[in-house]
Amino acid sequence: MAATDEILVLTAINEEEKATEFLVDLVSDGLILSGTFYPVKVVYFWEGEVHIDEEYKVVMKSREGHFADIEKYIIENHHYRAPEVIKVNASFGSDVFKKYLTDNKKM
Repeated sequence: MAATDEILVLTAINEEEKATEFLVDLVSDGLILSGTFYPVKVVYFWEGEVHIDEEYKVVMKSREGHFADIEKYIIENHHYRAPEVIKVNASFGSDVFKKYLTDNKKM
């Protein structure tokens, strides 16, 4: 598997339950291998004002070929008007983890 095939997809959402739902749905659908989320503080500019809020950063491990479907899922299921969807090309490093990715029949 080429290193460019491995990606991380990041988004953020302000509800822990929704972050869990996103990951369960995407793993169940075979679009991501796994994902994590954790609480963060976010500072951003929206509608002419600076805002400071708490969110959950969601990080997902997947393959390039699934990105369009992951992005579509996030946009269709996110309640933000402009949800963050960031794709990062990655190399998962460890041969053991790469084998897990390759052997995962859903991926």
